[in-house]
Amino acid sequence: MSARALVFVVIALVMAGATAMFARSYLSAERADRSAQAAPAPQQITKDVLVAATDLPAGSFIKAENVRWQAWPEAAVNDTYMIEGVAKSEDVVGAVVRRGIVAGEPVTGGRIVRPGDRGFLAAVLQPGMRAVAIGVNPTSGVAGLVFPGDRVDIILTQTIQTGGPEPRMASETVLENVRVLAIDQVLNDQSGEPTLGKNATIEVTPKQAEVVAVVSDMGKLSLSLRSLARPTTGEDASDPAETVENSPEPWRGETYTWDFDASLIQAGRRAPRGGGGGHKVLVFQGGKAQEVSLGGGQ
Repeated sequence: MSARALVFVVIALVMAGATAMFARSYLSAERADRSAQAAPAPQQITKDVLVAATDLPAGSFIKAENVRWQAWPEAAVNDTYMIEGVAKSEDVVGAVVRRGIVAGEPVTGGRIVRPGDRGFLAAVLQPGMRAVAIGVNPTSGVAGLVFPGDRVDIILTQTIQTGGPEPRMASETVLENVRVLAIDQVLNDQSGEPTLGKNATIEVTPKQAEVVAVVSDMGKLSLSLRSLARPTTGEDASDPAETVENSPEPWRGETYTWDFDASLIQAGRRAPRGGGGGHKVLVFQGGKAQEVSLGGGQ
């Protein structure tokens, strides 16, 4: 074989070897790429964290619909977060937001204050307002259906000496649209039965606090629950705090009811069954006056 032919053979062998190595490298890279694509991504470990479902401004009461559980990367879970299984969403219901929490932000103990905690009333009171307590019972307290954050009217029922032979009864709305801050209704941890509260703490102005102090000794106080929906027109449409500043007595009710307004018997429009006790008239006959009872009322 000539030298020239030998050179061509060597060149051909080198090129064949290089081509084989390139093909092998290409195929290996292709298989690795396909394996990487087929392999599932590592699953991220999460924990359910209690977060705000809506924006919660400072001073607002937390209700059940204001919070929810949300998956949170375990690596990003802070020690102050409330984790499902360790904490319950019911634990924050009725608490007051100390510092505002935006929707989706974790709820932490440092951002809220619970009833019974030190500083609870100070956190919920609006500037310039006062907190006073009034006694209630299952009837006057709307059967335990009044909760913190609700707005109520305060009704005074009293006995009044009018100068007549009998004292009269009357009820009067003495405060309107006041906010309930707390009510000492608790749940028995053994029977699970609620114990209705005996006191309700309400938010009032300094003047209203004086009114409450007076009417508490005048008669029986009752709560009248107001709707949470605020009308778009009328007196109730304005903000209560602003109304207090713009009117000398915006809180005073304009309605009262006497016993004869509520009872037909007290009004004399009903007589006892079987006669007697009805209206009486004077009948003059033969120069003599005689009082005759009409009686026979229903």
